[in-house]
Amino acid sequence: MATEVIAKFNDAKLVKVTASGPSSYSSGGFSVTVDAEHVIDAFAAQSDSGYLVEIAGISGNTVTLKVYEFNYPATASGPAAEVSDGTDLSGVTFTFRAVVP
Repeated sequence: MATEVIAKFNDAKLVKVTASGPSSYSSGGFSVTVDAEHVIDAFAAQSDSGYLVEIAGISGNTVTLKVYEFNYPATASGPAAEVSDGTDLSGVTFTFRAVVP
């Protein structure tokens, strides 16, 4: 996991957090611990492999990322579905922005 300071404000910093996915995804998301006292807000989650990523929660300095895929033929359409339990996402890089003290 890497944290890069993007901007500084009066009492907070905007950081870019980069992390690898888990080798075995669990339903509901996976946790990324941010190198900070706590996370005030997190947003703009994305992956480098076409997965849709949602900030599912923040607790202290831990952000939970929920991962979705478009699991249907290219000629069809429909909503994204959460990736299956046990999916290996260790080769996928996830990024998001966080506001920290």
